Amino acid sequence: MSTPAAPLNSPVVVGRPEPRRERLRTATKWSFGLTLGKMAVTTGLSLYLAVLLGPEPFGVIAMALVFTGFIEMIQQQGLMPAIISRVELRREHADTAFWLVVGVGLAMTVIGIAVAPVWAVLNDLPQLGRVIQVLALGVPLTSTAIVHEALLRRELDFKSLALRGWISVAIGGVAGVVAAFLGLGVWALVAQQLAMTLSGTIAIWLVSSWRPHWRFSKQAASELWSYATRSASGSIGLFLGSRLDVILSGLFFGPVLVGLYRMGQRLATLTVDVTARSIQQVSLPGLSELRVDEEQFGTRLRSLQRLASSLTLPALGVLAGCAAGVERVLGSGWTGLALTIQLIAAAQATRSVTLLIGPALQSIGRPGTLSITVWVWTGLTAAALVGASFAGDGSLIGDLVALCGAIAFSTLAGSVFTLLVAFRVLPVRCIPFLSSCLPGAVGGVIGGSAAAGVLTISLDWPPLPHLALSGLAGIAVAAGAVFLMDARLRAIVVGRLRGLDKLHHKRDAFRAGSRTARL
Repeated sequence: MSTPAAPLNSPVVVGRPEPRRERLRTATKWSFGLTLGKMAVTTGLSLYLAVLLGPEPFGVIAMALVFTGFIEMIQQQGLMPAIISRVELRREHADTAFWLVVGVGLAMTVIGIAVAPVWAVLNDLPQLGRVIQVLALGVPLTSTAIVHEALLRRELDFKSLALRGWISVAIGGVAGVVAAFLGLGVWALVAQQLAMTLSGTIAIWLVSSWRPHWRFSKQAASELWSYATRSASGSIGLFLGSRLDVILSGLFFGPVLVGLYRMGQRLATLTVDVTARSIQQVSLPGLSELRVDEEQFGTRLRSLQRLASSLTLPALGVLAGCAAGVERVLGSGWTGLALTIQLIAAAQATRSVTLLIGPALQSIGRPGTLSITVWVWTGLTAAALVGASFAGDGSLIGDLVALCGAIAFSTLAGSVFTLLVAFRVLPVRCIPFLSSCLPGAVGGVIGGSAAAGVLTISLDWPPLPHLALSGLAGIAVAAGAVFLMDARLRAIVVGRLRGLDKLHHKRDAFRAGSRTARL
């Protein structure tokens, strides 16, 4: 339950942990454990609550979370990267950052509560204002956990973060299901969010031994703020780019379509979270320690990208292949969800190729370059969504196609621009970087086709077992395709098998020697 809390227990200055590959591997494993556990619980809960509540409450909560999510993003993406990427971190840095983020959180909470009724009127949803105001009450709690999380990430202590994530998701899920059974509608989803916030905050204080002191240093604030403002600028653009779809679709199309779109997006995003984002979480500290060694930096970035794409692209392909089965499981109230999942999965596949570009730019001290690419991406998304409002024909399916098509187009254009800009400053060549994604892309296409093929087979089964069979078949075929395409993966697997074989020989020899000694 404890973690290296360097700023509290060390002398004046805290250096970065020794750059050990094994430490990064361990952190990556726990990062996968964190996101895999959260995905398993969250996906099951989302589907179950979707059956109980229907699409409209999910649309309302998605529109409300835009506000509270923006406040939390300002906190997390400003000072958190500044703490993680510093070569030397003094005790006053951590203490100062804590009081800065708490102060900003309180101020933004007041603003959010005041603005909420206006946003509700614009969307013609009176309950939206009350939902935002209640959710905003949880922001001060998350403020008190930001620096703890940053220090845990800096130390690559993802075991503690995984424990915190599992606890919060489980408790939030129980609260949401109980509230749904009580007939609370959208407030069941509010209860789920607040329970996750409260339990997550308590858990991170328990797993971290660092505690803030009553100290505020102007010098430390200045040193952190310079990096944080540049980082936050890009993060604001990234947040707006990723939430404009919900903001504008709520204004243009209403909560039912937002609920359908948001469910498809959630499933695709969870798939990316458990694969590429698990690696993205450890990439900033992992790449920052190699910032002065360009060759090693490039090697590690390509290695991380190969792993991310070999997991993410097949998973998204299988999700797209299973989309029709998901819609059948949820029922007729979710008509159009299959098409939404397929289009959003395609967009997320494109976006996943660039997920490690952000941490790579931050690790070499170029958050300004990242900000440029993010704001261009946001502009492309806004233009595409405005175009979608005119392209829709007023029908549910027509509007969904217009919305999801706009997202797919803007994602492709933004990804191309990001790659063109990033590889002018990164010590990595673009073609080798992209070629590392090829095995995953092939696995995604083949695995998705296999999953869709299984769904077309007429089986006298309920929808859920048929969906499970489709997913398992797609995963098996995709894994086989990636294994055949990726020579490095085959070498790793063969090496591990040979290592196990040698271990078995040593064990057998030891047992034979023991029997001989007894005789």
